[in-house]
Amino acid sequence: MIKYLSLFGEEWIETRPDKEVGYIQVCLKTLNEFRNMLEERDKFMLMMGQEWYNEFNNPHDLHLYFFDPDEVMAGIECSENEKVYMIKKIIERVDEYRKRSGRDIYPVLAHPLNKWCITAEIILEVEDLRFFEVYNGHPNVLRFSDEFHANTERIWDIVLSMRLETGNVRLLYGIAADDAHKYHSDGATPGRGWVMVRSKELNEDLILDAMNNGDFYSSTGVILKNIVCNGEQIHVEIEPQEGYEYITEYIGTLRGFDTSSKPSLDESGNEISDASRIYSEDKGRVLATSNALSSSYTFTGNELYVRFRVKSSADQLDKVTGKIIGQQLAWGQPVVPVNAKASGK
Repeated sequence: MIKYLSLFGEEWIETRPDKEVGYIQVCLKTLNEFRNMLEERDKFMLMMGQEWYNEFNNPHDLHLYFFDPDEVMAGIECSENEKVYMIKKIIERVDEYRKRSGRDIYPVLAHPLNKWCITAEIILEVEDLRFFEVYNGHPNVLRFSDEFHANTERIWDIVLSMRLETGNVRLLYGIAADDAHKYHSDGATPGRGWVMVRSKELNEDLILDAMNNGDFYSSTGVILKNIVCNGEQIHVEIEPQEGYEYITEYIGTLRGFDTSSKPSLDESGNEISDASRIYSEDKGRVLATSNALSSSYTFTGNELYVRFRVKSSADQLDKVTGKIIGQQLAWGQPVVPVNAKASGK
């Protein structure tokens, strides 16, 4: 509160006492009330967002959000067993808004592994889902695998492979987000994950158009100079930090892969309902690697899709505390060979 007052002043901040609990209540400001205090023309811009959630008696289960709406959309009430229904209904509402407004907006599935909420099979039932979080920086959000559950990248490759194999050419794009909740102490701090978008201008609609075309990458610290994809080749150039090494991995699935799967079982042999099924390892294989700062992958014609991941030897640091919280990474979006008809739209 002291920092808030020192930054914005007593005249701008509205407060009132809460006598029952002994706190001071602060009136929240809308984006339009404070955006002019922070934005810089052609340098920095704030975008509105809206998030829907259903908690199923546990916080932070099924969440979706979308960028830059100009109206509030009602949420969907559903039970633990209606996750597919909720996601589909949210997509329908955003589709209706997009057609009515003419704005190129799509929902994002947030932190899919939190509380082991989402499986690959749930996403496969939602044929029109375009975006999900491959990385979420909240320290309490699960994003890695254990002996029973697939991680977000494994789910990504399963969904991409099965969609394309069965004729659904709608690609799933991976977003990195910090999920910031705390700004002055340890925890869910800003700057843990973000997207870098190739946009002609600092403009909401142009940024969203580029994202909807897959013209962006996600990062926890790795910066890229350039990405060139022409349907025949993927070319990646890294902006290096001095003293660190980089590995670029080109990941994809080849045609004719094994589509079979089996349930994930616990130690007693019982099926784990909140775990993705177990699929063959030929989905999301590392097809090529490079230690160079500039590298390329040329399609052979056998790939369903290829995406890339860049690993840095640099630590990922918390922007507030300076603590090591992971490894700096970057994820490129999946690309389909030019000889296979596919579209992000």
